[in-house]
Amino acid sequence: MHADKFAYFFIAFAVVLLLKAFTICHNSPLANVLLYIAIAISLLASNIPRVIDIPIHYAAPVKRVEYFTFFIAVICFITLCIRHLLP
Repeated sequence: MHADKFAYFFIAFAVVLLLKAFTICHNSPLANVLLYIAIAISLLASNIPRVIDIPIHYAAPVKRVEYFTFFIAVICFITLCIRHLLP
């Protein structure tokens, strides 16, 4: 029961991140926007199957999307850290 509540919270947080990414897309660097979008898609791909029953043949592609977007988010985060540290 509590796992569903956490999944719904993460889905709502992902929607907020997507809205934030689309509102700052003209003012912020591309790495920031891509970081928000990648985190949101990764959260959606990991939590939507927990609350909605999806067919088994969609499970593997959803998991690949989750891993790919998580990898993109890590790369964007490292890029932003390096850009922040270097003058």
